[in-house]
This record gives sequence, C-alpha cells and structure tokens, in this order.
Amino acid sequence: MKVLELIQNGQINATEGMNILKTLEENRGKSTPQSSGRHLRIRVNGDRAKKVNINIPMGLVKVFSRFAGLGMRFIPDEARREMEKKGIDLADINIEELIHMIDQGLVNEKLVDIDVDDPHEGKIRVEIYVD
Repeated sequence: MKVLELIQNGQINATEGMNILKTLEENRGKSTPQSSGRHLRIRVNGDRAKKVNINIPMGLVKVFSRFAGLGMRFIPDEARREMEKKGIDLADINIEELIHMIDQGLVNEKLVDIDVDDPHEGKIRVEIYVD
C-alpha cells in the first residue's frame, strides 16, 4: 500500500513502484538475523516543519538499497549542497558495503549529521543513523 501511496503522491513513478514491488516479492522471507530489531532512521527537520521521518527495518534496507537514489529526492537541495561541501556525496556511498559494516557491528555512530541554514526554509537538520 505504501508503494501505491508514493506513486499516487508523485514521489515515485509507476516503473519505480513496480521495481520495488518485484524486489520485495523476490526477497520475501529472506532476513538477516544480525539486523533484526534494528532500523535505519532518516530525519530531516526544519525550523518550520518536520520534512522527513523515515524508519526502515534493516532487513528491508538490503531490498531498498537498489533504490537508494529515490531517497535523494527528499533531501532539500541546500542540504545536499552543504553535504557536498563537507565531502559527503550520498550518490557515492556503497550501500551494500555499509549494510555489511552495520551487520558486523562496525557502525554505531550517526552516518550523517548536518545542520544547514536555508534562505527559504530556515535551519534544516539532516540525520541518518542506525539503532
């Protein structure tokens, strides 16, 4: 249902939605015991309103890693530019390697923690972490 809502709201197109559903079907029943109970959390908060609040079970992160570029749409341009100034290019992140490191317990700190002053939105905070 969530995929259909994303399509209806114009956040993804029908082809992207079909690919997500296909991947979910292919990976049904596959899980990683090391990651059960843990979540990848993505928070984008602004002075005026909460922008993004996503909680993805780590078992599904592997499925969604194929569609990592979709999440980039939700990060404001100003925040993305600020990350790039600090040497963080989310497009260059090897999601599968990151998942492996998380499964091995090698990543315990915040993956992204940036504050940005946007001229239109005010202060924006981007946080990505696993807990």
